[in-house]
Amino acid sequence: MDGAGLSDREQRALSAIEAELKGDRSLDRILRSTSHRRRRTVAAWLLGVVAAVLFVTASLTVSPLLIWVFAAVWTSAVILAVPLVGQWLQRRRQRVDRTGGRSQIL
Repeated sequence: MDGAGLSDREQRALSAIEAELKGDRSLDRILRSTSHRRRRTVAAWLLGVVAAVLFVTASLTVSPLLIWVFAAVWTSAVILAVPLVGQWLQRRRQRVDRTGGRSQIL
């Protein structure tokens, strides 16, 4: 290409493809769930880090308030992480099933 952009024919074809993709509900659901899963993963990691800091702080100070705050944050992190681990294990199992039981090296 000489930098002039898409021809009219290419632009129409691209517009038709975009319209078809916008109408695909399953693709939309997949994209939304991936984004949601990513946010939940980040939140679980952040809660885990906060819980680790609170654990060390509560252990050093032996403050009952910090111990209870740690317990609440840790419980929240575990509750948030359990479904993510289950989804990860399910995807991994499906990947192994597709390869016929052979392990995949990433």
